Amino acid sequence: MTYTHEALAKMLWAQAKGLYTDEAAVELVVRHDVWLRRADFHRFIQVETDPETVGTPMAMVQWQDAADALNTGDLAGSTSETAVLRIAAALGGGGPVDLRACLGSLDTTNTHLVTCAIRHANSGGRGEA
Repeated sequence: MTYTHEALAKMLWAQAKGLYTDEAAVELVVRHDVWLRRADFHRFIQVETDPETVGTPMAMVQWQDAADALNTGDLAGSTSETAVLRIAAALGGGGPVDLRACLGSLDTTNTHLVTCAIRHANSGGRGEA
């Protein structure tokens, strides 16, 4: 089944709710507004139904798989796009990230998004600008 980026965002938020690092990873990918629009990224999103609320769709990014795909060249993007995804993946539990390599490729807008996501992860959800 194919989902719009808006629908995927809602399902990802539903899954991440209350887990601040997961919320930060989702926040970064959603606000960056690139990866959820890309069909080649959708293969890393697992959609399920919450067993406690029958019929409520939830989604989770397979962060490690996405990070691995970036590392092998199986998933490509601009330098800033891949940097944002690498940072989101690290927040989501997809392994470590080389911040020195990533941060230098971010413009002001993406630096702000990353900063907000990190603050969100570290402050119990109060990192939004």
